[in-house]
This record gives sequence, structure tokens and C-alpha cells, in this order.
Amino acid sequence: MKKTLKFTALVAVLALAFAACDDKPVKPTPGGNDGHNDPKERVIIYTVGQTENRQTLDTEGEWDTLLDVLCDQAQGGQRVTFYNMSQTTYLQTKGLRGSKAPKTFSTTDRDAMKAWMKEREKEGLTVVVTYNNGTWNGTAYATAPPADTSVDIIGTWHFICSVVSNVDPNGALAGSDLYVPEDGGGSMYYTFYDNGTVTLTFNGMDGTTATDSSTWTLSGDGKLYSELLPDGGGSWDVNWITDNTMIISRAALGTEEGDYFYQLQFERE
Repeated sequence: MKKTLKFTALVAVLALAFAACDDKPVKPTPGGNDGHNDPKERVIIYTVGQTENRQTLDTEGEWDTLLDVLCDQAQGGQRVTFYNMSQTTYLQTKGLRGSKAPKTFSTTDRDAMKAWMKEREKEGLTVVVTYNNGTWNGTAYATAPPADTSVDIIGTWHFICSVVSNVDPNGALAGSDLYVPEDGGGSMYYTFYDNGTVTLTFNGMDGTTATDSSTWTLSGDGKLYSELLPDGGGSWDVNWITDNTMIISRAALGTEEGDYFYQLQFERE
């Protein structure tokens, strides 16, 4: 059975952003009692060279320890990239939320590099770190370079989940909603073609299949647009895209209820 699908609705109770994802690595174990054990949950996706992984961290100490591990890998000659998938960690950081322009940093001081990495994570940016001839080099961005995205996006992506977070006009996190298609017994897939078309396929729990097709474009600054994406389409930052995973986000700022932040996760088929 074929019918047209118009994708709407982002509702459910948030247990944990991206709870459907696997967290395979063992958590780092921090030491000391200088505030490192203060609770601060993060879900960090990262690559070391060509290897992608993710970890759920519960404290500042675990985060600090993971940063040390990533710095060690960079110093050993690997290109390191990371992104915090958990929006609730950084959305309430006043004065930092919404930073978009790419940022760069170079230093010979490891501690200064770590401090810069921490600040960029607070802004919700994706961070790339390399090390060469005694100098740490960092680049942070809200949207992946379009040259990378335009190539990597081609193919079929399984829509895993969506998280919608609301920050009220006073800057407090009012709540987050998680939508997982599989919770309702169905599954959703986006197929992006190199001719600029995209198809959304929904497989229902009763064996029915619904499809819709449209176009997709990528702006000069790397923003993805298609009317088949939630919230009426709009332009989306491609925060993360690899051979395995794509994470995109967008914001609706200044509504009567405050600011809304949308984040979608996909896995490549």
C-alpha cells in the first residue's frame, strides 16, 4: 500500500537524549574531590582518525578525563573530532548559546587547548583538534563544511530519534521531548540522491509503506534544507556527519514560550 506521508509531531517523554543509542566504551574514571564529581551529563560522539564512537559521561571529572584521552590521541598524530549530542548540557549557558561562526585556536600549551575545547563544547559546537610540531590546532563549527556534507549525505539514512528542547524566556530549561519512530512500531528512512531529490519512507507496524518525495539543498555555509524535515522544513545545521552517523539541528528563537531547539539523529543504512 502506498500513500503520501506528511511528517509531523514531536512528542513523548524524555528519558535520555538518544537513549536508543549504544554506549559501548567504558567510562573514564576521574579522581580527586575538586568538583570533578559534580553531576553533569553529556553524550559525546567522537572520532579518532576514522574510528567513530560515543560515551555517556555523568560528571565533570569524566569529561575532563575524556578530554585528556582525546588530547593524547591528537598528540600521537590522530585527527580528533567530538560533539556533545546532549543538548541539555549547553542550552542554559547564557551568553554562549547560539554561537555559529567557525572558530580557530592554536597553542603550545596543552591546558590552554583543553580549556578552549571545553568552551567550544559549552557553545554546542563540533570541535576538531590536531597536533603538529609542538602546536595544538583547533577548529570549532556549528555546521560541517559543505564540501564534506554534500558528498557524505548521499545515500539512505535511518531516522533514529528527534529531541526538542525548550528554554523559557528566563533562560531556564523548561523541558525536552524525545520522539523515536520505533516506539510506535514503525521505522523511517530518508534517502538523499545526488540529483537533489530526497525520499522519505515510513514503514508501519501493520506492514504498510508510506512515501513522500521532495528536494534537498545545501547552502554555501553548509545548511541543509528540505521541506520533508520536521518543523516545516527550515534550514538545519549539520553538526555531525560521518560514514555512520548524521546529526542535524535548528533553533526557533524568541517565541512566546522562549527558545526551541530541535535535534535529529540518523544512522546510515
